[in-house]
Amino acid sequence: MGRIAVMNPELANLIAAGEVIERPSSVVKELVENAIDANAKHIEISIFKAGREKIVVKDDGIGMDEIDAALAFKRHASSKIKSQYDLMSIKTLGFRGEALPSIAAVSKVELITSTGEKGTRVFLEPDKEMVIEDASARKGSIFTISELFYNTPARLKYLKADKTEISDIVEKVEHLALGFPAVSFVLYIDERQVIKTSGRGDLLECISALYGHDVAKKMVKIEAQSSKFSIFGYIAPPSISYATRYDMLSFINNRSVYIAKAQKAIIDSYKDYLAPTRYPLTIIYINVDSSLVDVNVHPSKKEVRLSSEEELASLITDTIKRALIRLRPTYSEVTSKDTVKIEVKAPVFNRPITPVTPINTSASVKSNYEVKNEEYGNTYIDNSYTNIDSFKDEEYVQPLAQEQLTKEEPYQETLFENDESSQIPDLKPIGQILKTYIVCDGPDGLYLIDQHAAAERINYEKYEREFNQIQETVEPLFPIVIDLPYSSLVNFDVEHIALLKSLGIEASSFGGNSIRIDRIPITLKDDDDESVLTDIVLEALKDRKADISSLKHLAIASKACKASVRANAILSVESQNALIRELFKCQNPANCPHGRPTIIKISKADIEKLFKRTGF
Repeated sequence: MGRIAVMNPELANLIAAGEVIERPSSVVKELVENAIDANAKHIEISIFKAGREKIVVKDDGIGMDEIDAALAFKRHASSKIKSQYDLMSIKTLGFRGEALPSIAAVSKVELITSTGEKGTRVFLEPDKEMVIEDASARKGSIFTISELFYNTPARLKYLKADKTEISDIVEKVEHLALGFPAVSFVLYIDERQVIKTSGRGDLLECISALYGHDVAKKMVKIEAQSSKFSIFGYIAPPSISYATRYDMLSFINNRSVYIAKAQKAIIDSYKDYLAPTRYPLTIIYINVDSSLVDVNVHPSKKEVRLSSEEELASLITDTIKRALIRLRPTYSEVTSKDTVKIEVKAPVFNRPITPVTPINTSASVKSNYEVKNEEYGNTYIDNSYTNIDSFKDEEYVQPLAQEQLTKEEPYQETLFENDESSQIPDLKPIGQILKTYIVCDGPDGLYLIDQHAAAERINYEKYEREFNQIQETVEPLFPIVIDLPYSSLVNFDVEHIALLKSLGIEASSFGGNSIRIDRIPITLKDDDDESVLTDIVLEALKDRKADISSLKHLAIASKACKASVRANAILSVESQNALIRELFKCQNPANCPHGRPTIIKISKADIEKLFKRTGF
């Protein structure tokens, strides 16, 4: 007798439910998506005991008659696709016909629905007959899911803590609300309202409802299109950032999805403005012909396959970079909630305080710190310090920073319409602290400038112009041989050799685990640049899919770092003035190439709070 047998429907449904319904938030997502596909304009979700006890989803969609209400719980029954050709151009959120039977396999389900005429009630319980009866109901549907996973104890046991499950439900509803701002969403957790959106179709109003008014009024509108894609949305200024990537949201044709190259494009766009461990808030809609998107690749439909991802990534990067350049932030502000109360003893002065000369933005200052270059302007290379070992960046925790807006303007226009010159404060250096930070008196507070970070930014933009304008390569004066680990050596192939050549670096095999650098960009011909070349080659060969823009950024940032004045270096007043003047000529004076701030502002109000002078 054969050993293979066809599973009974109940067992098959339990197995399939394990892929589609992972936790309470999965139930919420599937039911709400069905409501949206049913043209609902108002959706109300109620959660009890983190979804373990009960989940109720009400909508005012088109509803179902008795026949459709019964068929809806049959596996692979769907009103959304009829043929394989429909699968190639999916325009709805759901389409597989798996969600309702999967939910019914692991819970008790009640559906009350109506098309506006006769109402129908359906009740299902695993391993029992479906109950169908007439009911009085308004147009739309009400799903009540009770005792989720009661018949699968292992799944129930491994649900996370209530707070975690609730957080995941809230996140799912937030993403759906942002994807469909023309639909009104209300979410109750144990009868307490936690989300409410108006459904008026205003995305910024929806952002305000979910993230708060203070965040919404700082969001910046972006819009662009290419041959295949159009994008629209809002991005936050660098002053608003998070420790995780969860708030970098992408929507393809209103569906919340994860696109790896789009995520990377967003991070690359902000890398000049944020520290490596900080991530921006971005909400980006991507409109594309549905035939170019395959959403049938993941059980939860979170990941998709997309044609021409490189074109999309380039469009996102260019659009966000242009918006950030127009913002041109000049400093990070330390607010009163970031300050720490300290006790100080009476000061002891071991040396007299020497008065300094205020900054003169029109004067031509010459010092050993400033090297004049006719084509590229001033660069900052202090001959006293360029031979010191590479500056080791200390661990940095970015302070909370909020830009203050002085007047109510349309949200997306407030920051764009600022005059650039008004953002640059008139700073007067009054000395150095810790031989690393320049202390400046400003018109509205105290400013601290990280001299190494500021010089890095100045040099970075100078070298970036050189890299873009000068394409000449030369043979290195002395042979450069790099020993590679085996993991990098296996990537030394035609593709990666071509990638290095596009950066002006020509390399060849030198026997064993070594390669030889035969030609280098003329901008990297100095003796100190050999370590920069090594870093670029190792980074390029570390990954099968190295990114040329990232390698270029690495090259320029590394060279800028090595050429910049170090920490623990005493600068003359003239050098401090010159540094500040040249910093404010940069496109992004607020951050070094690694994303850390160059300038920190402590406002007059915060200083007065520290000295308890408020209220006088």
